[in-house]
Amino acid sequence: MSLLTARGLTMSYPGVRALGGVDFELRAGEIHALCGANGAGKSTLIKILCGVIPHGRHGGIVTLAGNECRFAGPADARRAGIRVIHQELALCPDLDVTENVFLGEEFLRGPILDRDRMESETRAALDRLGLSDVPARARVGALPVGLQQMVEIARALRSTSGDRHGAKILILDEPTSALSAREATRLEEVLLRLRADGYGLLYISHRLDEVFRLADRVTVLRDGESVGEAARGAYDAARVVAMMAGTTWGDGLNGQGGHDGRSGQDGPGPSSRSSIVSNIVHPPTSFPPSATLLSVKNWTVPSPANPDRNVVDDVSFDLRAGEILGFAGLMGAGRTELVESLCGLFPARGRGEIVVDGKPYTPRDAGHALRHGLALVGEDRRARGLFPGASVRANITMSSLRDFCAVGWLLREAPERGAARTQVDALRVKTPDTEFRVEGLSGGNQQKALLGRALLTRPKILILDEPTRGVDPAAKEEIYALIRKLAGEGLGVLLISSETEEVLKLAHRVIVLRAGRAAAERQAEKLTTETVLALAA
Repeated sequence: MSLLTARGLTMSYPGVRALGGVDFELRAGEIHALCGANGAGKSTLIKILCGVIPHGRHGGIVTLAGNECRFAGPADARRAGIRVIHQELALCPDLDVTENVFLGEEFLRGPILDRDRMESETRAALDRLGLSDVPARARVGALPVGLQQMVEIARALRSTSGDRHGAKILILDEPTSALSAREATRLEEVLLRLRADGYGLLYISHRLDEVFRLADRVTVLRDGESVGEAARGAYDAARVVAMMAGTTWGDGLNGQGGHDGRSGQDGPGPSSRSSIVSNIVHPPTSFPPSATLLSVKNWTVPSPANPDRNVVDDVSFDLRAGEILGFAGLMGAGRTELVESLCGLFPARGRGEIVVDGKPYTPRDAGHALRHGLALVGEDRRARGLFPGASVRANITMSSLRDFCAVGWLLREAPERGAARTQVDALRVKTPDTEFRVEGLSGGNQQKALLGRALLTRPKILILDEPTRGVDPAAKEEIYALIRKLAGEGLGVLLISSETEEVLKLAHRVIVLRAGRAAAERQAEKLTTETVLALAA
């Protein structure tokens, strides 16, 4: 029986088409996996199905048990029986299990909480999930991450009174990304039990081994469109990866041989590649002998939330002067955690050996990293990079103010303004003047301002995490040219990008991360988008 269907879903943000026509069906008593590379449209689809993107802002139709749904917000989707277990858990750590399970829907007995009834229903929900060993009065923050996730599921499934009811549809977004192997096994047992009870489970994961083990059906998204669907036994890792990359040949999903899954579009032949990789021009891979700027050996970083799991696990690499070393991988692979830990910015401390320019180095904080020649331009420029209310000048010189101080902290404004103007001119930041508020610039020019800030610290190693996110194509090419120029001048560059073709276009070497470990290290010219996705998944 069909629980949930979506037909022709479309969604656009300013300048970006997130969904261009997605068809999807979730049935009762099935686990349906949703696969796609970074940026394929999975997150946008989830937001539509759970009401975060309300009806009217997106195109297409969503139906629940045959009836069209017009969700005005998440509360409507919850009342309709749709629950989402997000990758980042939404729990109150200082409250106990019962208080979290009933958060916002508490039972009252007169003017006071009916604690006994709430605890009784909480224990019943936990028993149903095979979690009778979890105390209803345990503080959630003291539980392992795996059990915290079970508390979220118990909250989603609990039946409530009146016209509200427990979910028959569960959407799980990367549910095992923060779990140890034992916790993941326990979660899988719970999901199989729910499937047997008639629930529809939409399972989003980059880990294809989980998908093949659990899913009854799989739908693949690419570039905001649904490009294939198949039942258990009709797909394998190679086929799914090919669909994700757009390089399918032979038997496709849905039995469409020689077809990429889109209506009326022929897939590439056996001797050709998709347009995603056909225009990639790799930088030269031969270097004159150059110094090793950074050497990382057996670097391991535990998860702050789950010490039994490592977000970076025994990673080793070297970076030479003038080299661009790319890190590829799917979301949750540990790329950002790796570079943030190298700069002392990750909450958990890493262990292993790091040598910078021939000297031992132990990351402490951002200032310590800068003093040792490591400069990071992070992945989220708005939340963790820019000072939006400040000027372009202030944003560029923020990390180098000591260089412009005469006595103690007395700022010499003329040299500071001159340095900011030099960076603006060198990087071609399009701004009326350096006193213009940085929030008024385009995304590409904001990114250039952050690059200018990093370069003003005179780094030996430049770390770029998603350097062109939210940047228009013309600005991307300017940033690409700048990265190549900096490497040509002897900087070592660590590059992270969710766009695999961007990594292949810029990097000399590529390390593919999977679940915190280095799955492969290759010369970029020997890789294709499909190969990288296969290694990452």
